[in-house]
Amino acid sequence: MRERLHDYLAARPAGATAEELLDLVFVGRGRDPDFGDRFLAALLGADPRFRFEPVEQRWRVRSCDGLVRPLAEVEFVVVDLETTGGASGQDAIIEIGAARVVGGRLTERFASLVRPGRPIQPFVSRLTGITDAMVAGAPRLAEVLPRFVEFAGTAVLVAHNAAFDVGHLRAAGAPLDAPVLCTIRLARRLLPESRRRSLDAVAVTLGIACFRRHRALPDAEIAAEILCVFLERLQERGIERLDQLLDFQRSAADGRPFIVHVPRARLDEVPAVPGVYHLLGRDGRLLYVGKARRLRERLAAYFTNARGHSPRVLDLIRHVHDFRVTETGSELAASLLEARRIRELKPPYNRQLRGLPRVGFLKLGVRSEFPRLWATERVGADRATYLGPFASLAAAERALAVLGRVFKLRTCPGRLYPAPEATPCLSGQVGACTAPCAARVDEAAYRAQVDACLAFFAGGDERPLDWLGARRDVLAAELRFEAAAQVQRDIELLESLRRRQQGLNWVVTRQNFAVLLPAETRESAVLYVVLGGRLAVEARLAATADLVSAAALVRERFARYQDAPLTRADVDGTAIMAAWLRDRGAQDGVILPLDGPDAIVDRLDELAVTVRDLGMAGVGPLPPIDALGERP
Repeated sequence: MRERLHDYLAARPAGATAEELLDLVFVGRGRDPDFGDRFLAALLGADPRFRFEPVEQRWRVRSCDGLVRPLAEVEFVVVDLETTGGASGQDAIIEIGAARVVGGRLTERFASLVRPGRPIQPFVSRLTGITDAMVAGAPRLAEVLPRFVEFAGTAVLVAHNAAFDVGHLRAAGAPLDAPVLCTIRLARRLLPESRRRSLDAVAVTLGIACFRRHRALPDAEIAAEILCVFLERLQERGIERLDQLLDFQRSAADGRPFIVHVPRARLDEVPAVPGVYHLLGRDGRLLYVGKARRLRERLAAYFTNARGHSPRVLDLIRHVHDFRVTETGSELAASLLEARRIRELKPPYNRQLRGLPRVGFLKLGVRSEFPRLWATERVGADRATYLGPFASLAAAERALAVLGRVFKLRTCPGRLYPAPEATPCLSGQVGACTAPCAARVDEAAYRAQVDACLAFFAGGDERPLDWLGARRDVLAAELRFEAAAQVQRDIELLESLRRRQQGLNWVVTRQNFAVLLPAETRESAVLYVVLGGRLAVEARLAATADLVSAAALVRERFARYQDAPLTRADVDGTAIMAAWLRDRGAQDGVILPLDGPDAIVDRLDELAVTVRDLGMAGVGPLPPIDALGERP
């Protein structure tokens, strides 16, 4: 534990507070406010490598004392390399350029072409203008490198993407022990609003001219000017010492160092397939469960110092020492497995229900004489008409505003008791609703409005779009362009809704269907069956017997699941299935409607063919239908 804290402080020259160090040791907080100070004093106080700074209330390692220097007294050497375009090594560098910065100003320069030991790749010559002929008479790196090392001396090395330039220099054998600054890292912290951080992009943001780009010395001079601007901005933030600056460039969005304990080589072993990942602590304890469409990309995103990491995620990353993954074969399977493991294992960094997709629907009721249209987060086992799913309840409410206005349906809650003396709400007063509450429309006429809405989504009525199109054209002719643009957005929304409804109507309305997806291997597939709007059957199919057993289970559960209300345990699967339906691509699985308890039996041959198409060898000829027992 002491070595762990030493490594942490060695990477943070300005030191760390007791709170930071305790967060590295303990996942949870104790109730004794003085325990942390006593614990660290006992652990580190007698070790000569550590010291406590009472004024700043920070622990430091003594090996970093030499970095406690005012920035005004620090020399920086900004370096840029051009290379052949291949792997790093002694024969890759073709040009070195550097500029010294002292007191916020550029002073001396260093520049030299280098004769490499390999040909320059064509794209490098096009980019830099440096050809094999230009470097044929240049000195070898063995002559140039000592001159650059002498020029750099003990100055702090700076580069735009320092990992590249300093990495090439060290691979070539340069003895570089000075601290290293990266202007890209500084740009992440000082220019958080900028998404692009290339040398050109940062220079343009700061108003720095870019001439003779992609040659070593001009690029080094541009990076040096960027450094000078950054030093001024850092001073405004109260960063006045080198140790503070080194800490700042390594820090994450919460101001603390971005520490990764997982070796990069472990990430290279992760496949780029759907699955679930477990993030583990130092002692192997489970900290977090998540899912991903591509496991490798998702895990790599965790261990990259990105501005989008929340304080909670950054705290999680600092505690992660290892991970394990489970391939699932599909994103839907990953989402369902993630929810199940969170519910069963209760990892400390998973919030309750966090990560569940948020979906929304529009519901047109049928029980009232004057059906209303409203937004809801779940479908029910009733005869209502549902539109969706939408990305969120808010998205459903935006569509509600348009549909209510176009078809003049009521969106107000509660039962109606029509009376001529009633005062309608604002929608009724402005004509966005026919106001059945004030008896301004009878039941038959209002039912015609409902039928018009249903006919539009069935694809048999273009009049609403024609009316909106004419309205848009009138507004545009009157030069009311903002209003015309809003009407155009309404048209696009209705067209999108109708396409979605025609594609998913049988799924959302009936709420009884089967989904067949490939598993993580070609030896099996996964069958999901939704009955009455909830996930009722999940079965792995590796042989014909599995398919027959799953069909029997569907028949047995079909009637029981139709009218039963959703339970708390059903919520996860229902939300995940709805989101999958919303986002699925044309090639993402096969969906089959189930009109009754025997539909799965009637489609066994179709399912068997689909399973065989997925590559399963274990599905042979199906047994007679009688093998499933008598039909009810």
